[in-house]
Amino acid sequence: MSHPVPSDPRVSRILVVNFGGIGDEILFFPVIQSLRKSWPQAHLAALVEPRCKGIMAFNPGVDQVFTFDAKHRPSKREFARLVWTLRRERYDMAVTAGSSPLMALLVWLTGARHRIGYATHRWTSLLTHAVPLNKQQYAAHMYHDLVAWLGHAPENPRMEVPEADRAWADHFLKTEGARGAAPRVVLHPGVSTLSLQKQILKGWTPANWIALGRRLTAQGLEVVLAGGPDDAAVIGEIRAAAAFPCIDAYGRTSSMGQLAGLIAAADALVAVDSAPMHVGVAVGTPTIALFGPTDPSKLLPREGGHTVVQSGPLACRPCLWDHRQRSCETPKCLDYAVDDVERAVLNTLQTLQEGNPS
Repeated sequence: MSHPVPSDPRVSRILVVNFGGIGDEILFFPVIQSLRKSWPQAHLAALVEPRCKGIMAFNPGVDQVFTFDAKHRPSKREFARLVWTLRRERYDMAVTAGSSPLMALLVWLTGARHRIGYATHRWTSLLTHAVPLNKQQYAAHMYHDLVAWLGHAPENPRMEVPEADRAWADHFLKTEGARGAAPRVVLHPGVSTLSLQKQILKGWTPANWIALGRRLTAQGLEVVLAGGPDDAAVIGEIRAAAAFPCIDAYGRTSSMGQLAGLIAAADALVAVDSAPMHVGVAVGTPTIALFGPTDPSKLLPREGGHTVVQSGPLACRPCLWDHRQRSCETPKCLDYAVDDVERAVLNTLQTLQEGNPS
């Protein structure tokens, strides 16, 4: 099995393939960052699910985006059409984050000279470089193993928030009466509808979000309430309670870029294990992440001032993905204590203040 040569001057067109959610794509960004370091002039295309097309706009290393709805059992004709499209692009290198035989077949069918993927199946011979899959690490580093042979140290994900989105966030906050002097905390209470449909439970109750918001505003902090279309129910309950004074950004952001701009303009973000948590990491905002059934060591980097909050010690945690594909019927792991979350926020802000004395 031949080994890709980092200095191969013939590599001018690169394809990366990653079928996953928005969080998965953000975690995959370090792969693109390392490929860009080695081939700064190459044309780099990404093949992702339709729901993730927009997130690729935040990685300046991506020149072109293709989409394919891999999760909804595409027909043979649809698969053949995809292969035909990719073959016409004449890629020199194709990197797939998928661990199934079909992904190895796909990159082989592109005709790419260098084909990189995980050594997890009997069709590994279709790859020119098969990488051991090590899931017992931060997922961004797991993905980066695919290109470790390039010699670049794995970085944490980075999102480039467009200047227009940063300007929108600044204008919105000023218009809504942001004080500026007080530390600003974004609360993002929601989880995706898709995860709920799959019975993957990671959320926190509206009553707890209300209690947290009241405590933070009582401490003199400026709270921004944010969310997307999937978060209507939890945001509705918080609004109905007229719970605490805040800058209500729900329904006011029209794109992922504007949400990222709001998060980037905050001193801290509080979110559950979800895509906004990964956005917080990627834009460099210290994130207080509420973890239930999943393993935080695989989803949150140790660096960057991020904090994990979990419920009390549970022998059954983590369970999701490691031992089961759906949440249990009595997820005690979601009983995060408001005291613990409040303390994590205040500790994060104090650390920031100590690191940036006025």
